Order: sequence, then C-alpha cells, then structure tokens
Amino acid sequence: MRDYDSGRWGFKLVWGLRASVFPRALALAIPNAAIAFLLGWYIQASDEHKELTDNAFSIWAGFSSVLFFVLYFRSNVAYNRWWEGGTLLQQTRGEWFNAYSSLIAFTSPEPAKEAEVEAYQHMLARLMSLLFCSALQQVSPNRNRPFEIIDSAGIDPKSLYFLSESNDRVEVILQWVQRSTILNMASGVLPIPPPVMSRAFQEISRGIVNLQNAR
Repeated sequence: MRDYDSGRWGFKLVWGLRASVFPRALALAIPNAAIAFLLGWYIQASDEHKELTDNAFSIWAGFSSVLFFVLYFRSNVAYNRWWEGGTLLQQTRGEWFNAYSSLIAFTSPEPAKEAEVEAYQHMLARLMSLLFCSALQQVSPNRNRPFEIIDSAGIDPKSLYFLSESNDRVEVILQWVQRSTILNMASGVLPIPPPVMSRAFQEISRGIVNLQNAR
C-alpha cells in the first residue's frame, strides 16, 4: 500500500518513484521510442510510400482514440468508486456517532446510578472507538494497519484476545455494543422505552450496511 505524500507544492506525488507507474511505463516506452526513431532515421520515405504512410497514420490515430477512450473510462470509473467509498465511510461514521450520542443521552439521571452510568459511558466510548478503528482496517488494503483508539481499559483480556484472532472484528464489536445496551436497559442504566431505543439500533445497523457497501 502506498502512503501518498504530495509534498509542499504537490509535485512529489507526480514525480515520486515509489509505488509509481512511471518506471514500468518508461521501461516499455523508451526502447520502443528509440526503435521508432532509428527506423525513421534510416528508412527514408519516398513518394511511393506516401499511401502506406497515410494508412499507418490512420491506424495509429484509431488506436490512440480507442486507447484514450479506455483510459478515460477506467479512470472515471475508478474515481467514482473512490468517491463513493469515501462517502459511505463518512455516512458510517455519522450513523455510529449519532447512535453513540443517543445512547449517552439515554442514560439515567438518577444519582444512585451515577457510578454505573459513568462506567457504561466510558465502556461505550472505548467500544465505539475500537469499532471504527476495526472498520477502517476492514476497508484498508493492509488489514493490520494501526489506527489510533482511546484505549482498551475495562475490556476483558480474554475478549481482546478473541477479537484479535477474529476475522470479522467489526461484527464482534458491534455485537458487544448491542449486548451491552440490552444489559444496561435491564439494569436501569438506560431507562428508555424500547421504541425509542430502537433508533440507536437502527443507526448502528445502517452504519454496518454502509461499511459493507464500501468494501
């Protein structure tokens, strides 16, 4: 995977050699250009070759037109796919942030449950941070690329080991978030009617759908 660095003026991205298409392209283009130049130098065109030259030019023009169309089409498709993937990731982030914000707002205001509410909020923040980190790793070419998270404080070491060995980390963390929400609804930390709480579950589910579409 290439880490793009445009430099100060943006020319580093164009003329960089690492993970660039220019070295391979030049390896093919330069020898062919040299052969064409030598042939043109030693073979002097005459009037009887004029028709042959015109035909060769027509073939070259047709080939160039087809090549331009193919390159334009592929570049346009690649750009649209890149833009769509970026949009879906932003939608995923927005859906999950709204779900997190709703769950924080739904916590109990009772003083007797202050410690339980604080513990749930800290755990939820860490789970959501870990969730989006795993989501970015899932769509990244390097699935083990490290992304910054809050920390893993409060999460059982056995659960973290299970998560590290899993091939579907996003689905595992998503299940943890939903299960934690149900348990805290039962304990009174989230004293919200199920129809209202369903909004958070819907936003979580829409986020994972957007992520799957971005893959």
